[in-house]
Amino acid sequence: MKISVIIPVFNIENFVARCLNSVISQTYDNWEAIVIDDGSTDGSGKICDDFALKDNRIKVFHLKNGGLAHARNVALDKSTGNYLFYLDGDDYIESDTFEKMIALTDGKDIVYCDYYTAYDNGDIVYNKLVKFDIKTKKEYVTAMPTATCKLIDKAFFVKSKIKFLEGKKFEDNAVIPILSALTKNVAYLHEAKYYYYQRTGSILNQTKYNYGWEDIFDALEYMKNDFIQRGLFDEYYEEIEYIFIEYLLHAANLRFFDYKEGRNNIKKVRDVMKASFPKWSKNIYLKQESWKYKVMCKLFYGNHLFLISLIRRKK
Repeated sequence: MKISVIIPVFNIENFVARCLNSVISQTYDNWEAIVIDDGSTDGSGKICDDFALKDNRIKVFHLKNGGLAHARNVALDKSTGNYLFYLDGDDYIESDTFEKMIALTDGKDIVYCDYYTAYDNGDIVYNKLVKFDIKTKKEYVTAMPTATCKLIDKAFFVKSKIKFLEGKKFEDNAVIPILSALTKNVAYLHEAKYYYYQRTGSILNQTKYNYGWEDIFDALEYMKNDFIQRGLFDEYYEEIEYIFIEYLLHAANLRFFDYKEGRNNIKKVRDVMKASFPKWSKNIYLKQESWKYKVMCKLFYGNHLFLISLIRRKK
């Protein structure tokens, strides 16, 4: 079985060689790398071309800058493998990633794996992709909504008619939960094989306010509407509700709270939750979170900003 490794690249000349070397070093060798240079203005494109000259399994395409989602959508059309593996150009993988994941693919739509977060200071932290104990297939919908850390049957992906949401950040949040809901058979490799690199300047690791963070509202609304259109909203109500809790009441609010430019979005979060999920505090997944997680969500929802400041100062 052939694996198409989809690698978007944009101005990451200091990291892309490490990414490509991690693919070349795979113990499973039936793969192709579809590298999309998304209009890089540094040396990233040349580095990719140099790798392609040394290994004909690497195919490089140079595009005008259209964003991560566009790069992934283009790469899908150019891929020829049986399975898809999304790998961001500043991340990297263990040498036996493909070997271990392909061994679990028999009749499976997706094979998931855990991941490491690798920080600039050298720290590496193990993370479970699926946060909750797996009792049914539904728990996969609440997993970290990233295209990475998954080996996806291409025929299943194409049949699902899923395209990454272009022109927005958080394009993964918009489509990966529905992809997990559509699966019939999945496998989970309980090993971390993917290194998610948190570099200074990445979208989730910035010291200045990024208005792109506000795209989370559009991404989640897109996801919710997709569930509704496919007739799956009621079946996955608790999972969708939890995703809104996680990425609005919890994660997004922590970003908005730290910047004066983002404070107005705290009220917007409350309005969205009140309109779409007014009984969010009774969510079955929220009940499994820590008391601090639950308290912070309730304080944000109630707009108790002073109390939040006190709690955070005591960290």
